[in-house]
Amino acid sequence: MPAMVRRETVERAPALPDAMRIRDNIASGRLTVVAGGADAKRGEDEVLQLYKAGGFDAVATDDVRFIRRLRVLGVPYAVPGVIVVKLRQSGAFSADEAEKALAALRPHISPEEHAAAQVVLWGGGVVP
Repeated sequence: MPAMVRRETVERAPALPDAMRIRDNIASGRLTVVAGGADAKRGEDEVLQLYKAGGFDAVATDDVRFIRRLRVLGVPYAVPGVIVVKLRQSGAFSADEAEKALAALRPHISPEEHAAAQVVLWGGGVVP
């Protein structure tokens, strides 16, 4: 995670659930904070610089405005619901873990994303 994203999510809004989870994941070592580019004005810019530096298949985000920018730039991205589905399909999540993760995401993702993830998880669809 770029340092500016950490500042934008953890320091500027410390009481939000995302901030608390990100802070916990940094503390446990599940997320690593890396220095960003000096010319970045926003966390999104640092994310793109990190992605372009290589070593990543996609950008993970739930920010609709950023997703539009990624589409224009042709940068692959994954939204939280798809990540849960892929974790289940890979065996990293049990069915129960996937169900709990999707339920926890529900207030934070669009109804369409939630419904699509449910269909794939329990309705037999496959995410490529």
